[in-house]
Amino acid sequence: MPSPNPLASAESSRARHRADHAVRQPHPLDDTEHGIPDPVLTAAAPTRTAIIVPVVTSLLVGAAFIAVFLAAFHAPTSHRLPLGIAASDSAAARVELAINDRDQQAMSFQRYPSADAARAAIGHDEVPAALVTDAHGHLKLLVAGAQGPSATGSVQATVTAALGRPVPVNDVVPLAPQDSRGLSIFYSCFGIVLAGYLYAVSSYQMAPRLALTARIAGTAAFSAASGVIVAAIACLGFTAIPAPFATTAIVAALLAFALAASAGLIMRACGPAGIPLASIALLILGNASSGGILPPQYLPSWLSPLAYAMPPGIAVRALRGASYFHGAHLATGLTLLTCWTVACLTAQYALDRAARHRTESAATTPPPTWATA
Repeated sequence: MPSPNPLASAESSRARHRADHAVRQPHPLDDTEHGIPDPVLTAAAPTRTAIIVPVVTSLLVGAAFIAVFLAAFHAPTSHRLPLGIAASDSAAARVELAINDRDQQAMSFQRYPSADAARAAIGHDEVPAALVTDAHGHLKLLVAGAQGPSATGSVQATVTAALGRPVPVNDVVPLAPQDSRGLSIFYSCFGIVLAGYLYAVSSYQMAPRLALTARIAGTAAFSAASGVIVAAIACLGFTAIPAPFATTAIVAALLAFALAASAGLIMRACGPAGIPLASIALLILGNASSGGILPPQYLPSWLSPLAYAMPPGIAVRALRGASYFHGAHLATGLTLLTCWTVACLTAQYALDRAARHRTESAATTPPPTWATA
């Protein structure tokens, strides 16, 4: 039996190695990362794109976060913050003139016929504070501590500076004992916003062509679970949100649904660019304008309108009203969150239908012939 040719065997081995290497190497990642599934390697971007895009995107989102939050909170001042006054006309006029002499844009004024009327207005979140006269004709300041220590402290400082003397303060709507800084509602909503954003991103990355009905079903399950979990942690675990369990769960669930639907719409309309755009719009602008840290009257003029239009601000006001202010803003918040969700899902349906129509039109259009060309 003839012995095999060593040169031919070596050449054959090298040829098989080159062929195996060519088949095995669909992307440069395979050179350094072994065991990555073929679908991941197939979807991977070229090396230059894989380096530049994450760097630029991360820097853009980080810079936007820093710029927005510093612009909103580095030196907050009130803009037309409502202050109730229940005093004689002459005393009320002196107070208004003293405050306006310091800053005409700091506060707006609402007159009340009595201290009880001013107290009721504070209790229903019509004004965060009110100057009233006691039985001896002395001024005192009624505040809603549930607005947060930053807001009430700012009002007290403004009134003291304008009058030139400290005024006795009475907190008529105090915070819950387990929420001494008034941030529990904000952090709860922030967590829901983050979870809704991450859910939408992972859903579209794993199944970009998932049917809208299936996506709605998944989002509904996620939202319902989010509401129960948030209410269990915040209301039962820490008793930091004094609103009823069911109310907290419903508001949290609607916020989660609205956020997931919003992020999904942005990614559906913008493709891969939708991920950083959704993070800027929802995580940064939405949370910064929510009013959970400071009331909207302390935000810059370009940011404060978002507190009344975006889901985080709507949910913060609804939960705060349900917790401290006799349900103020709750019905409006539930309605707006529902409308926001329905609008986003309707827009997604319209985009899906338009895409399906274009695909069907392209499939039924005959290819061009030499004569028509």
